Amino acid sequence: MVIDKYMQYGFRDAMRSLWRHKGMVFVTIFTVATMLLVLGATALVALNSQYAANEMEDQLEIIVFLEDKLSREEAIAMESKFQQIEGLREVIFVPKEDALENMGDKFENTTSLTEALGGVNPLPDAYHIKVEQAEQIAGAVRFLERQPEIEMIRYGQDLVDNMMSLTRVIGIACVAIVVGMLIVALFLINSTIRLTVATRSEEITIMKYVGATNLYVRIPFFLEGLFIGIIGAVLADLILYFGYQYILAYLIANLSFVPVLDSQTILLQVMLILLGGGMALGAIGSNIAVKKYLNV
Repeated sequence: MVIDKYMQYGFRDAMRSLWRHKGMVFVTIFTVATMLLVLGATALVALNSQYAANEMEDQLEIIVFLEDKLSREEAIAMESKFQQIEGLREVIFVPKEDALENMGDKFENTTSLTEALGGVNPLPDAYHIKVEQAEQIAGAVRFLERQPEIEMIRYGQDLVDNMMSLTRVIGIACVAIVVGMLIVALFLINSTIRLTVATRSEEITIMKYVGATNLYVRIPFFLEGLFIGIIGAVLADLILYFGYQYILAYLIANLSFVPVLDSQTILLQVMLILLGGGMALGAIGSNIAVKKYLNV
């Protein structure tokens, strides 16, 4: 078949060209790998920041301290009022005895906290309330502030708001880095292919005059760009995979309180995107480089 002959010729010619300009090819592959590695690392940073924000949002709760004058029955009855909160996900009653016991568990090899306080429990009954989304906390707090039985309300909305703002800033920065790196990588691949095309411009012109199709002329340069993109992407994927595994193991062992995304599926998806991106960059770069020489 004609296409088979085209591919055989294209592959042979692409390998010769790559070897002929191996110095430039090596630099381009290294640069493309570096660019794709930065892109992959940027994507993982963005994904982890979003994951951390979601984790904090999921753990966010409102702690409601009741008036000490309320009886136990009145305190328990408050739960029915809290059911009116929009987006309510969970409401847990914490008796003052349990709260004191939980606090005492933090003291090891010491006199019990109750004895230290002279047998008096200064803590009030409390409720731990969670809503479905962080945006619903403000409404829940406004509802709770209208309840006269509540003495104090505590929640970490400011922390979550700051985290969400940081996530948005990181997202914008990541997009800017991705766009910049793509442009640089595309320019480098285009420059490498253009160098090859320039050295063969006269040959291409002759081929066009004797009836060679555009496809016949394009194939070697297309395969050359594809090869550069694939090798660069594979190198970036390998460094990204083992580097992320190392960082992940370190964080789990030494900074277990830091929420980090431990998902092989997402990591492999990022690697596949980088591979596809490398192939696309190679193909687009070669097409741009050879285009003007086909207008004969």
